[in-house]
Amino acid sequence: MGATASLIGSLFLSVIASGTALPEATDQSSGKPVIQFLYPDVGPFLQGVSDGEAVKGPIAHRVEALAAAAGYEISWLGPIPRNRILADLQDGRVACTPNVIKTPDREARFKFTAPIFPQIDWVVITKKDANWIKAYPTVEALLRDKTRVYGSMLGASKGPVIDAMTASEATHVRPIRGTPSDLVKMITSGHIDYTIVSGSEDARTAAVAAGIDPSEIVSIHFPELSAVGAGHIMCAPTVSDEVIAAFDKALATMP
Repeated sequence: MGATASLIGSLFLSVIASGTALPEATDQSSGKPVIQFLYPDVGPFLQGVSDGEAVKGPIAHRVEALAAAAGYEISWLGPIPRNRILADLQDGRVACTPNVIKTPDREARFKFTAPIFPQIDWVVITKKDANWIKAYPTVEALLRDKTRVYGSMLGASKGPVIDAMTASEATHVRPIRGTPSDLVKMITSGHIDYTIVSGSEDARTAAVAAGIDPSEIVSIHFPELSAVGAGHIMCAPTVSDEVIAAFDKALATMP
């Protein structure tokens, strides 16, 4: 994938400034059609590196494996803020972005593959010994409490129900322009009280990447969080239905 990025990287940098859709391209080494993927920084799960490879992390590896099975090459471009990615896709850029939660609003504007991971067991994470969290029977009750600050990764949906709640209860919702690891740091430093992440194992991974002992945080499962669902590949309307179908076919054959 690094070769693809270096071959046409300069073209990507010029088109992102203008908002122009990338013309159809073919990787010179593989002969496969190339799909542009815009990505935010979701370290340590999806992030750029400086050793010539485009990206690293389990999300990147999963999407690249799916692309290979579908007969495509991926050109990664980023990191880019989520609101800019949404704007570029809506404005007609022929591109996709990985691991996006489907909401009715997004489904009306973009194309989605099937979920790219198995069902995610979303959890609330907070500091160890935060016994106050045991008082909340539901995640809704927690989110309604204005005395507890919720750290919300800017532009990252947690499904339409939670998104609507956090928008209406904005006085104690702190939008964070950062990564899951940044959120863990903010919890342990006391800048926020809690956040929501995609599973206990991901919480531990984010803590380790942040240089924090995973025992400093705890994960709490609320059954209603299962409704958030798993992430999808989301593409602009200009991306052909054949691309979506090819990814869905690959997903059906991969664990």
